Amino acid sequence: MKQSAAFEILVEIAETHNALIIADIGSQSLWLKAAKDRPENLYLSGPMGMASSVALGVATAHKDRAVIAACGDGALGMNFSSLTTISNAAPANLSIVVMNNSVYEFTKSLPTPTRGVDWDNISSACPGFKSNIKLVEMKNLDLMSGPHFVHAEIEPGALPPGPGINAIDIHHRFKALFK
Repeated sequence: MKQSAAFEILVEIAETHNALIIADIGSQSLWLKAAKDRPENLYLSGPMGMASSVALGVATAHKDRAVIAACGDGALGMNFSSLTTISNAAPANLSIVVMNNSVYEFTKSLPTPTRGVDWDNISSACPGFKSNIKLVEMKNLDLMSGPHFVHAEIEPGALPPGPGINAIDIHHRFKALFK
């Protein structure tokens, strides 16, 4: 699946469920913005691999709202321990989506160290996840019955244009949803 198609599916699901999406720095933020820019999208900047951790915090603070973390496989590999923390905390409103293309798209498609990870069986190692499914199966998922781990196998490709929004403005726009 092309990454653009994966993010179109993800945005459609988020809009259907009034969900927030937290996207990792780099290509995940670019692809999410290209699919559809919404105030409910938080495009991270700064440390790589923090979408899962930030999404856990948002899900914990806003239990009445579905939260989706859009993670690259390389980025999630840099914060792999967040999966054990999420499994233990088990927030029902959190879904972690890994976009797996086995390369760091942002750095000239260098291979990721997560190439051997069996993303389809994360719930075996982290039993707090209520499901471990493919992205196409997410359309029928109750996003408030998680946490869920979702795997999308995607093709590497050319990146869309940059976000065109200042990181501070993105932060303020997202925070304004909760006033």
